[in-house]
Amino acid sequence: MPRSLPSAVDPTGLPAAALALEQPASRADRVRDALRRAILDGTLAPGRPLVERELAEMLGVSKTPVREALKQLHSSGLVEINAYQGVSVRRIDADTVRQLYTARASVEPAAVRLATQGTGSFAAARAALADAAVLVGSGETAGLGIANRRFHRELYLACGNPFLCGFLDQLQDLTAFVATAGWRLRATFLQESAEHEAMLDAAESGDAALAERLTREHIENALTTLVAVLDEQAAR
Repeated sequence: MPRSLPSAVDPTGLPAAALALEQPASRADRVRDALRRAILDGTLAPGRPLVERELAEMLGVSKTPVREALKQLHSSGLVEINAYQGVSVRRIDADTVRQLYTARASVEPAAVRLATQGTGSFAAARAALADAAVLVGSGETAGLGIANRRFHRELYLACGNPFLCGFLDQLQDLTAFVATAGWRLRATFLQESAEHEAMLDAAESGDAALAERLTREHIENALTTLVAVLDEQAAR
């Protein structure tokens, strides 16, 4: 007969059984991070099937944390689940890019404007921009994509609105994925770096209208470039 879980409660008021659930979740998070990195750097290319057994063998874990990690990656938009073909890395097309960047353009500039009108510091955004500048010269696009997303998040996070931040946070991984995949077709990260610098300068100077406009233009520029590149690829 299986033993029952202990009913003891620790000084924080949490049942001991709840604490016992942390280790499996932690392992799934590590698997998720490894797969996320492999997707962003192109090791796992768009359309690549993601078979639980194969991934578990590659990572030296059981299928359970892999299954949980794939669920998390599906929630972030990095993988697709098809009833007939199973799980695969998301394929990128112009329609997906349009929908993603239209969503960002509708919300992110307003969040940056609110952040600029506040009293918070943009030191973390400046640090992320410095990290991205180092990576621009290294050619390490996966790391650059993550650093750029960190920059954007630190910029809009100061808006103080958890609903705006929560919505934009949900788009972070998919935006990094689309950006890094786009760079493999056309390297635009130098232009984007300059646009980031201008956005941050406007925010640090307290010019909310300019910070909002530059953010919107930055997103629209990326959308135009990515759609053009994808249309060129589709026409070949």
